Amino acid sequence: AGIDLFDCVLPTRVARNGLLFTHRGRLQIKAARYARDPGPADPECACYTCRTFSRAYLRHLFAARELLAFRLNSIHNLAFYLDLMRELREAIERGEAQRYASSILEKFAAGE
Repeated sequence: AGIDLFDCVLPTRVARNGLLFTHRGRLQIKAARYARDPGPADPECACYTCRTFSRAYLRHLFAARELLAFRLNSIHNLAFYLDLMRELREAIERGEAQRYASSILEKFAAGE
């Protein structure tokens, strides 16, 4: 019993609009406060985007309407979803799925 596969356009659709999912909640990379932010989109993420580019650069790409912005944000959001599913599987194995789900929902309800 379980889920073998699911299909969801949400990570890439919202990435094209500048919304990044992080381990701390949602991050709207187009916000002015990231114009000089040297940190990664998500310090807890090991994806190519987070290892290589700063929040300031990602924001710049959106401001300049560069297509690379969509790709880098999509890479990050897809990596986040892969991590999320792995962490959920581990929580299920430990019998802590409800606690894990509640903690994720709390972070995302708060926003940035």
